Amino acid sequence: MAEPFKCPACGSNDYTIVLTGCNVSGATLQESFAWNAEAGEYASAGTVILDSESVENDGGQAICGGCEADVSDAVAAYETAQGACE
Repeated sequence: MAEPFKCPACGSNDYTIVLTGCNVSGATLQESFAWNAEAGEYASAGTVILDSESVENDGGQAICGGCEADVSDAVAAYETAQGACE
C-alpha cells in the first residue's frame, strides 16, 4: 500500500488542486445548498465536477489543506513517485 502525500511545510496529508482556464466536456456537476438562518437565504460551497469526458486546463496549483502552502511541486513529485511504484 502506498504512503499518503505529506505537506513539506506542516505534514498534512490533505490538499486541494485548483485548475484555471478549464474547458470541461460531458460533465456531471453537483452543487449542494444549505439554509443560512442568519442571512435568511441558501448558501452554496460551489460546484463540484463528479465526472467528465475530458478536462483541459491552462494551469493549476495544489494547495495544502492544513497550512494553505503552495505544494504544487511536492504533489507532482509524489504523483511521479506513485507512478514509478506501480
